[in-house]
Order: sequence, then C-alpha cells, then structure tokens
Amino acid sequence: MCGRFVVAKAVGDIVTTFEVDEVVGEMPGISYNVAPTQKIAMVVDRSFEKDEDGGPVGELNRELHSARWGLVPRWAKGENEGAPLINGRIETILEKPSFKDSVIRRRCVIPASGYYEWQVKPDGTKQPFYINAGEGMFALAGLYEWWKKPDGTWLLSATTLTKDSAPELAHIHDRNPLLLTPDTFEAWLDPHIIGDEDLLMAISHGSDEVAAEALFSPVSPRVGKVSENDPSLILPL
Repeated sequence: MCGRFVVAKAVGDIVTTFEVDEVVGEMPGISYNVAPTQKIAMVVDRSFEKDEDGGPVGELNRELHSARWGLVPRWAKGENEGAPLINGRIETILEKPSFKDSVIRRRCVIPASGYYEWQVKPDGTKQPFYINAGEGMFALAGLYEWWKKPDGTWLLSATTLTKDSAPELAHIHDRNPLLLTPDTFEAWLDPHIIGDEDLLMAISHGSDEVAAEALFSPVSPRVGKVSENDPSLILPL
C-alpha cells in the first residue's frame, strides 16, 4: 500500500519531464508528505473530440490536472463516503465496480519523486522508508474519475495502483505502487488503447524493472504526521 508520497519538483519541472502540452487549472506545489484526500497532480492524454461511444477521435493533448487523491466513484452518494480509495490492487481492479470502468479509458499518471512505506520490525514497531527515483521522478500508474457534486460542479479524483512488491523492495513491504517505464507510460496514457488484462500484465512486468533501480533508505518517523512537511523528511537516518 502506498499511503504517502513526495513531489519534490516544481510544476515546470513536471511539465518538462512528462512532456505536458497544457496545464489545466491551479496545481499543488512541492510537498514532502502528500496524504490522502489532498490535491495531487495527474497527467492525462485527452482528445478534443469523441465518437458516439465516447472513444477518442483525432490527435491527443497531454494535460496536467489537479485531482483529489482518493477516487470517488460516479455512483457515490458523497465525496467522503467510506474510506478514501487511494490505492487499487492491480489483481482485482477489473472486478471492482469502483475501478473497472476507469481502467478502460480513464487512466492517468501521477508524478512522484518517491513514496513512503513502513517496514514492520520483528518487535512490531514500524520503520518508515523513503523509496525514490533519485534526481528523477516516478510515473505512478493511476485511474481517475469525475463525480458530480450536489451543486452541479464536478470533482476530479484519482487513485494509484499497487502490485505485489518487486524482489528488491519486498523486505520493506509486500506491496509497491505500479511504476511505469517509458514504453508502458505511453500505452497506459493512450485512450485509444482499451484497458484490459493484457495491458495490466504489461505494466506490472515493467514496474518490476523500474523498482529494481529504485533507491531507498530509512527516514524519520515524523513522516507519520500529516502536519509534518519539509525537506528533512526524506533525509536518510
């Protein structure tokens, strides 16, 4: 499970790294402790026209949007109904009503410098680790959804996806986020490609390749407090 992550790059750096064509709306800034329900940046490829079935027509535009971390299904009665859906398990997302429709064409990438995970020690205590991309950024596979508020406005929300941990990270936790390679990044964002089991298998395999190169180190337990948010959180102990 990924319950906290880091965005240590400015919006301009994200635009350059992910070759974004357009920034839509106000973006969240740098954060060393992104927590559930907070605003996050997400990358999507969208077409200006759609066919009668909702499929994309013509050229795609790569956009950067701000979304709530914690997907709100279209059929939800309220945006705070139940626990925030911050993670979806790749093994079951095609079966879950909350996620299966988004897998087809509402896929996104969530930029992250790294994420935190808690290792459970033999004595039961937990040690947080910062797992990161060094000077670069991870492209986390995600899903998004639009939910209509009672006042008629729309809420954009997103979730990250997780899988069984890569061998190199399994000693820290038994799950890790789906980390996209340059090839799977393009396929995951492309709305012309229908999301199915084959696509999920491809990105799962590629994720282990990225995870094998990830850096990690134990960090301060201060990260467990949402109110803590400064660069020292990612410093190795």
